[in-house]
Amino acid sequence: MISYLVKVGLTAMFIVAMSELAKRSLYLAALLFALPLATVIATIWLFLDTHDAHRAADYSYGVLLLTPPGMLFLFLLPMGVRFGINFWISLAIAALVTGAVYFAYAWALKYVWGISL
Repeated sequence: MISYLVKVGLTAMFIVAMSELAKRSLYLAALLFALPLATVIATIWLFLDTHDAHRAADYSYGVLLLTPPGMLFLFLLPMGVRFGINFWISLAIAALVTGAVYFAYAWALKYVWGISL
């Protein structure tokens, strides 16, 4: 239980630190978020919990495979705002479209390319 609380605390501190950094320097925060730091942290937690290097590597591979649809969100949200759509509506549209694309992409991975996540 204590290790779980430590993980939650450290992960929360990381996210809060990044959001605070974004208030001061958008591009530095974006650069740090663009690095796969969250994936690195999650991979470390997974390995420490399971001591299974293959599972941690498979997790990392899954993140790699699922990155392309996530890029759609990063495109749609700022485009919606730039075209004058309310932030919350832009966020909802970006999230819904990205979610639908994720499902289609996962289906294609499995049934077209034979990759099971």
